[in-house]
Amino acid sequence: MLPRQGVGAFYGASQSFKSFLVSDLALYVALGWEWAGRRVTQAPAVYIAAEGAAGLRKRKVGFERSHGDLPANVPFFLIGAAPNLGTEQGDLATLIAAIESEGVTPGLIVVDTLAQALGAGDENGGGMITFVANATALANHFRAFVLIVHHVGLGDDKRMRGHSSLIGALDAQILCERRDGELFTTLTLQKLKDEESRVKLAAHLSRVVIGQDEDGEDVSTLIVDRIEEVDAAPRASAPKSIPASQRLFMEVVALAIDEDGERFHPFPDGPPVRAVADDIVRERYYARIAEKPRPDDTPKKLADRQRQAFNVAVKANLNAKRIIAGGKNSERVLWLP
Repeated sequence: MLPRQGVGAFYGASQSFKSFLVSDLALYVALGWEWAGRRVTQAPAVYIAAEGAAGLRKRKVGFERSHGDLPANVPFFLIGAAPNLGTEQGDLATLIAAIESEGVTPGLIVVDTLAQALGAGDENGGGMITFVANATALANHFRAFVLIVHHVGLGDDKRMRGHSSLIGALDAQILCERRDGELFTTLTLQKLKDEESRVKLAAHLSRVVIGQDEDGEDVSTLIVDRIEEVDAAPRASAPKSIPASQRLFMEVVALAIDEDGERFHPFPDGPPVRAVADDIVRERYYARIAEKPRPDDTPKKLADRQRQAFNVAVKANLNAKRIIAGGKNSERVLWLP
């Protein structure tokens, strides 16, 4: 479900048990135990509890008590602070040095949550772009997988919050969904590079008592009892109809990238993409639509109509996430997700 190296996101609404599932996964990686019926490559796990470090310690105790005798010195390492990974003068170098000072070479690094690790960065702009670059640099430095815990957007419980640069940079994307009041949640593997991405899992949790507080009241936490695969969502039927002008535009973009595209790094230290200049697409698009002049047309009116058609097609396909745009040497370039 997760590649050996790269960046992924485990996201869902508040109270969807995403942190419980991710901490369970991290402990299984540290132990090298099968998780959700899948083989696990054992590796040290570093868990950056940027919010709720006390809760993670409780979950770890619950895990230990529910699994009996564990091996000594399980390589699971907790960082109970929030590094700033959302600004250029952030804490990436300090974080790397802190991990290395413990003599740890992690295979899995969890950042829980993205919002708390942004520092003063803007989640809907440059802050997210910088965070993505830092997460990629962290993964590349340790040749590890960085798993980000994130939230859904307001009014859309199936889409991650924030700037679209995050979605484009992910190697894996898992949605966590829970109905109120249930100790049960569904995990959907929405994206996995180079692999089938229709996996759906059902996770069952239960509450366990791990001690008493100073007033003699029970202190409890949740543990993951079992995770089982369920029938994946049926393959999507024919996609919603796309207007002919937008389909034509996407054909032009794909061909332009194939013939005139160049290697481009949209994020510092991030993965490269193949992108093409906006002007090249525009020229090709004008040639394809080749509108016939109308009786009352002037050259300016015809040019304005072409420009409007191009701008409408760009905006519609950007909004539909069929293309991504960025800046390169003061010009706009386009690439495919």
